[in-house]
Amino acid sequence: MKISRLTFVLFVFWLAFFMVANNVLPVTDPVESNYALTAKEMVLSGDWLSPQIYGTYWYDKPIMIYWLIALAFKVFGFADWVVRLPSAIFGALSVATMFQAMRSLSGRWLVGLVGSSILGTSLMFWAVAHGVITDMVLLYTSLMVMVFAYDGLNNNSSKSMIVAYVFSALGVLTKGPVALVLPGLILLVYVALYRSKQMLLRLFDWKGILAFLIVALPWYLYMYSTHGQDFVNGFLGLHNVTRATQSEHPEDNVWWYYIAIFLGASLPWTGAVIYGIIAGFKLRHKGYVYSLCWGIGTVLFYSLMATKYPLYTFISLVPFSALGTLGVLKALRPGRSRYVPWIIIGPTLLLWVAYVVASFFAPWGYYGLLYVFAGVSVLGLLWFWWSKQRYRLISVVVIGTMLISSVVVVEGLVPLIKQRSSVNILPVVEKYNGNVYYYNGYSTSVVYYTGHKVIRIKGDSSRWDDKDKLKQRSAEWDKKYLMEQVSEEDFVKCVAEGKQLMLVVPKGERKHFRQSAIAPYVGEYSETDTAEIYILNKRQSYIAE
Repeated sequence: MKISRLTFVLFVFWLAFFMVANNVLPVTDPVESNYALTAKEMVLSGDWLSPQIYGTYWYDKPIMIYWLIALAFKVFGFADWVVRLPSAIFGALSVATMFQAMRSLSGRWLVGLVGSSILGTSLMFWAVAHGVITDMVLLYTSLMVMVFAYDGLNNNSSKSMIVAYVFSALGVLTKGPVALVLPGLILLVYVALYRSKQMLLRLFDWKGILAFLIVALPWYLYMYSTHGQDFVNGFLGLHNVTRATQSEHPEDNVWWYYIAIFLGASLPWTGAVIYGIIAGFKLRHKGYVYSLCWGIGTVLFYSLMATKYPLYTFISLVPFSALGTLGVLKALRPGRSRYVPWIIIGPTLLLWVAYVVASFFAPWGYYGLLYVFAGVSVLGLLWFWWSKQRYRLISVVVIGTMLISSVVVVEGLVPLIKQRSSVNILPVVEKYNGNVYYYNGYSTSVVYYTGHKVIRIKGDSSRWDDKDKLKQRSAEWDKKYLMEQVSEEDFVKCVAEGKQLMLVVPKGERKHFRQSAIAPYVGEYSETDTAEIYILNKRQSYIAE
């Protein structure tokens, strides 16, 4: 596969787009801060093989994401834009690879450009490219697995299957066994549909399996030899088997969960994806069947899992973007009804209008540019539709979405993201010399930014007036949290001993806190946008009067 020069240009272009505002986006709780702190401790401790958090070994995810963030820290130092760099890089790599793959398979650069643009501007992809999570790296490894497996199966190429297995191994080092199991099941379904013995034999290429073991096995063997059954119980037991069999978020257990995720995640291309699925059914080209197996297979796979999470089906954006490309090209083909392009225009207007409407509920930003970009983009969209310049219409959707979303992230999301971080309480916490207690919550970002020890106070739900409305999850999930915890009664004992203590009550827990056993012991507090801060048994003023 000869790499096009345009592939490198697209990588740089999309990398710049995905890095917009990363320098002012703080690390959020509870997910991003776990990855950031673990990578930071990796750099500070010098242990690059066993992930640690709060100085304790933990087995939430394999090593890859920590290596990537830690390497970025090592090169550029500890900074918010640095911790987001891996997702931005792998997001740009994924878009560039999408272009290269679709261009090579179709022989048309336009197909590659449309497909990669759909992927890069999809709502969920844009959001995750700014995140501090494993999913963008997993998407890239999955994309490489499926691209090379497609070539390996359809062209009986052992070399391509070896590359596919290598990237599957990298996926297993990123997310765990699911990076092998899910693609394997999808590929088996694809092979079964064509009833091809040759494909089946190629799928289980012994050289590819050997390459997989060489890449993936060493780290897992090291972890088992070093940490023994604790690693097996924590990583395979709690974070894989338990996640699949016991719901971490019982309130999300509805059958239509991932259908709703799909409808929103693919915006502004949702209509094009659905149209592509319908339009391609008659032809049933191998690429169409492959993409359909991949996209729908991913959704069905995670729908069967007990735990539902918005990003689990994130990798399905790749095959859905390929199907969306088919939908776009079919909808804009000469001779189609002038109203067919509204499958593209409608969802696009929905997304842009949603951004504009949301700005009125987020008054902290300056949205002048948002209104200008949205207005000009809408006019351009309607003009090119009316004048039947349909391929220019695609350009307006892509460029308009990029400009509008860039304003949204700078003016709207940065202040909102701060609500999910500890940055607003850092000025107070940094002056305090001691442990920080969090009521019924925890802020790993406080530890990440300040180095202070944070202790979680587990709220006594039996005292809450809404206890009957709360959905209880399995107690097994309590093992997930490695932050030190105390009960309300234990904290009251510390207060009675006369120890000076800092207590942080997140705004979402204020009502429960007022009903707690601790509430009678507190008085003066400082209030930020995200929390109330109490200093108990105060000996020194830490809060500006």
